[in-house]
Amino acid sequence: MKRLSYLITAGILLVICGCVYLSPTVAGLSAAKGSEAGLPSLPYYTFSKEGLIKLNDEMVEYKVPFTLADTFQAVYGMDLKDFNPSGYKEDLFTNMMEATHFFQKILKSKNIQNADHYFLTSVDTAREDGLMLFAAVYRPGLKITVADKYDPSVTRTLTPGDLEFFRPYQTNVDGANVDKIYEWAALPVDSYKRQSHQAVLLTLTANMVIRKKAEPEYWEKEKKWIAGDYKAVAIEQDRAYCEFLGIQKGYTCDFE
Repeated sequence: MKRLSYLITAGILLVICGCVYLSPTVAGLSAAKGSEAGLPSLPYYTFSKEGLIKLNDEMVEYKVPFTLADTFQAVYGMDLKDFNPSGYKEDLFTNMMEATHFFQKILKSKNIQNADHYFLTSVDTAREDGLMLFAAVYRPGLKITVADKYDPSVTRTLTPGDLEFFRPYQTNVDGANVDKIYEWAALPVDSYKRQSHQAVLLTLTANMVIRKKAEPEYWEKEKKWIAGDYKAVAIEQDRAYCEFLGIQKGYTCDFE
């Protein structure tokens, strides 16, 4: 899996899923340089205050473009050190339109060109089973005419004011390319249910999309996902990360 070429800071990979068991291999990776974890690593992070501070410190040390502190300042207007992960007044996104609003704030804080054309999208057909297919895309046009994501017989003209705009679209009704996928992941919905989770998601994604390295394999995975084979997509990704991290079982252990 291409994205596993990026080193993951294993010292903070204290897994939030009850199925996962850390092995000595994971602990041994804590000295790894280059903490550039891709979004599929999100389910394996700890979200304690100590874990968040450690993640940010390592991002600073390895000079990643967007740190967790950057996200807290740009999105929530607060210092990371003032954040209380157990607080009750959380600033949460509840859909991809809201998530994109947060995400574009991060990009604009670093003066990323065409920040308004980066969107966070999702395919939600497996949400009742606790899974979501997430993709961060670059979309040149802010008005698109496309086939409906789940019913290709229906044509829709969409703008950023429509929730359906925040789905990935490979082509428009004329067959022209629409989205370029710069990051994607099969995620358990519980992995981004809290503000701390969402802040890490936004930070990891920002650091990946500015590489502008397309992930065209996404479209094949999406096709399988929508056809109902979503567990196979999640399991494949989960197994690859567990093998890399030296973890015996991952978050998809209940699916098998």
